[in-house]
Amino acid sequence: MLRTRLVAGVTSGVVLSAVFATALSVAAFGECFVEPWRVHPHSPAPITLRLPRTTLRAFDPETGVGRFLPVASVISRGTTIQDDATGTLVRAYERSRRPPRNTHMAAQWAVYFVLVLLATAYMRRISAKNAALLRTQVALLGMSLAFLLVLKCLLLFTSISPYLFPIALVPLWTSLYVDRRTGSMLAVILSLFAASLVVYDPIISVVYLISSGIAALTFRAARKQSIFLVVSGVLSGAIGAGVYVATKEIFDGFRLGGELALAWRSGPLGSLVAGTLAGFGAFLFQPAAARALGNVSRTQLLNLTDLEQPLLKKMAHEAPGSWEHSRAMANLAEAAAAGIGADALLTRVGAYYHDLGKSCQCKYFVENLERGERSPHEDLEPDVSADAIMAHVVEGTRILREGHIPEAVIEFSYTHHGTTIIEYFWHKCLERGNPKHLTEEAFRYPGMRPRTRETAILMLIDSIEAGARTIDPPTREKFQELVQRVIFVKLNQGQLDESGLSVGDLRVLSSQITDTLCNAYHKRIRYPWQDAADRGEPSPLMATTVPDSDHPAGIEMNDTGKFRKPAREREITPVENAISSAASVEGLADKSKA
Repeated sequence: MLRTRLVAGVTSGVVLSAVFATALSVAAFGECFVEPWRVHPHSPAPITLRLPRTTLRAFDPETGVGRFLPVASVISRGTTIQDDATGTLVRAYERSRRPPRNTHMAAQWAVYFVLVLLATAYMRRISAKNAALLRTQVALLGMSLAFLLVLKCLLLFTSISPYLFPIALVPLWTSLYVDRRTGSMLAVILSLFAASLVVYDPIISVVYLISSGIAALTFRAARKQSIFLVVSGVLSGAIGAGVYVATKEIFDGFRLGGELALAWRSGPLGSLVAGTLAGFGAFLFQPAAARALGNVSRTQLLNLTDLEQPLLKKMAHEAPGSWEHSRAMANLAEAAAAGIGADALLTRVGAYYHDLGKSCQCKYFVENLERGERSPHEDLEPDVSADAIMAHVVEGTRILREGHIPEAVIEFSYTHHGTTIIEYFWHKCLERGNPKHLTEEAFRYPGMRPRTRETAILMLIDSIEAGARTIDPPTREKFQELVQRVIFVKLNQGQLDESGLSVGDLRVLSSQITDTLCNAYHKRIRYPWQDAADRGEPSPLMATTVPDSDHPAGIEMNDTGKFRKPAREREITPVENAISSAASVEGLADKSKA
């Protein structure tokens, strides 16, 4: 059986959730089990201690009115507490959390577990189907966990403001390489995880949630990704700063003078800087994120389009008909992918390499047979012929993996037929009475259904391009009927169920592919020498002119109605004139003999 990319299921979701929850729980409670890290009021603090928000009642002797004041102190690493009130708070807080209660840890673990379990279920069922791949889920959760561990270390060993953390970094990568819905979902749970590390401070939690969500939703995938990553990051930081002001006013009352005195510890400034860092960080470390998620960079894709690439040269030499089919598919598929905003370059590369397996036994495929050459299938049983046809999927995948081609490109090889049945040989088997008592499964391709828009486009183009060669005359109505028929058949077979293509995408694809086919198969006016050749008459034009593609017939006419050489034509040499004349005479002689 063909080995394809692993798809995450319920079991993998539970395992990933348990591992993630355990690791994050250890990070959240780890310092509570290290006794040397206990902070004492009259000794230098071994770690940075961030007290939870506490409300104290203060009495104003001048007005005689009591009021509640919020207290959120940060005891920086290495400092000594001199204030008795703060020392009392520190002593009480350390006593309450060392060691942490078992029920508290279990409850925190359960919250982490359920959140990750919901995230994995969302990626399997709702988000883009490439998010259901096990590698994608492991990479996203791994990057999120790494980010949270770095955040925890900075909280413990530095006095940096928590507002300076680029919380939108991972959601931006998710929006770029998966989709914005998944990026928004990840922004929500990542904000909750990060907020738990700062004891669920309400102001920090709200700023994290909104700024990361804004970054994921406002990002728009385009060729100039660096610009949009930075713009989305800066915009999220600006909105986060505004949210901080509003939330601070709600809980504590916002005072501009107090914020300015905090300088880099100021909430608005920290939020703005964090958003900017997220945008620039997402751009700078984009290659690393792409590799982790299994995506291919544009540089790699451009290198794979080089016709001097050994695998492409192998196919062009050993299966020239299949190679020309792939090149024609590449033009159609690239235009179709660009029409719906999919990755056009990746689709073109996938079209180049998807049929590489046909180079192993090229004569089993009709496009590689010479005119009049006998097909080997005429001497084979239907099931043997089906196995020979299906082998190109398995062999192509094997060759590509041995050639170290990126998996995102290899996926086109084992998805361009999906799990369809080779109906021709299956019906041929039934017509012969099915003596071996075979089932449809013996004639089903061993691949997997497309899970991305790009691979689904190639599946459609593979059938459409082959069918377009049979259209005569090549009219728009016939091309449109062909395209719609292929799309309907693939939908009816369920091959596009996991592709992520919407009804709107299919409508645009139908129109785009039809337009491309009409432009590619347009008719030209016949040259006069062709009409003369059909009548068996010698053409003087062959001795004096050559066709010019800029003119519909390759020639022009003067005012007297006689043909004259276009300005862009070149003169025929005497040698060419003699050869052309001899060829015309020889043709007439052969015809007279016949």
